[in-house]
Amino acid sequence: MALLGPEGVNQVSRITPVTLDLRQIFIEATVAKELGLHDGQVVHAVAALHKDELKLAMNEHVFNLPLSPYIKEGDLAQLRAQLLPNGKWTLQLLHTGTYAGLQTSQAAQAALAAQTAQAAAQALGPSRFNALLVQPEGFANWVNLLRPGILEALLPAGVASELRERVKAHRLTMANLQPLSLRRFVLKHTTSAEASLAQSQEVQDDEKVLLRLLMTERQRMGAIEEGETQDALKHALDEVEAAQLQAVKDWRNGDLNLSFVIPFTDADPLEMQFEKKGDKPGQSKNPLIVNMHTNSRVLGEVWLKTSISGSADVNLTMWALRSDIAAQAKENASELTYELESAGLRLGSFQVYNAPRPDASQKREVPKHGVLIDTEV
Repeated sequence: MALLGPEGVNQVSRITPVTLDLRQIFIEATVAKELGLHDGQVVHAVAALHKDELKLAMNEHVFNLPLSPYIKEGDLAQLRAQLLPNGKWTLQLLHTGTYAGLQTSQAAQAALAAQTAQAAAQALGPSRFNALLVQPEGFANWVNLLRPGILEALLPAGVASELRERVKAHRLTMANLQPLSLRRFVLKHTTSAEASLAQSQEVQDDEKVLLRLLMTERQRMGAIEEGETQDALKHALDEVEAAQLQAVKDWRNGDLNLSFVIPFTDADPLEMQFEKKGDKPGQSKNPLIVNMHTNSRVLGEVWLKTSISGSADVNLTMWALRSDIAAQAKENASELTYELESAGLRLGSFQVYNAPRPDASQKREVPKHGVLIDTEV
């Protein structure tokens, strides 16, 4: 290797460094309030075509940002919210789920990835995305809020009647429950609001939309934010978004795992989960499992597991804490068989236990959000 003097060094071409392109969106304080942003929060948006232009969609808002060639339609973008001294907000692009730009060398890609990771690590703490990944399973806060009359009572006095009607319309009626209305409710949970925006479809009211509207309306009307009430609303939103995130994660692995809560106007809410492991070549197909759970003031706590194999074979298992409810279910077994046969289904087994479901999650105190948990493997 030849040694170069000062003149020779100047003749050596320099390698262009790979720098992180920090793109940002300026938004008004009112929009930030509607999105529930707080300083330093890392949020996610979906790249979607809007009027033949690629834009970022977040909840019901669409933002302009020079994306090409870094992002393509359908990508998930990670942005950091920052409050400026003048009261306005910025959303700074940190990272995207996939890279749709020009192919670069492996070294350049590695450098870009390293710088992106470094910028994200310095983004004032862990992102909401990572926080949701470790969110405890279940809907403890959301179920409590969905008991008849609870969520409506949190609407401040003088709130627009439109929001009250939207909250009411989100509930079903147990006394007049129709298969079509139940089917619509379930199908609504198979597509998130973000996915609907990405496909330029109309966004229907879902749990996240209603919760954010409720929190925004309470703040706008100057409602006193009791710590317990405000925490319950925020934690309920965490539970809903964590369940959706888990569903997407499992779906990418080839598994079905869809969980949500059905609210009623005249009954306590019902937790429902659809799960199915992905089928593997050369092995028998896995059954579709439908799990239901309710802690009813009329029936007590009840669990129901339905296993559907093929297209018509059904096996049911029920657990009930109250002995009279378990006995009543056994007495109606023949009627259940008739109803299933009328629908073209075959009941293989129906087991009833006067006991809690063995694999039900043990009741435990939900850890406070943001606490550090020390673990050892």
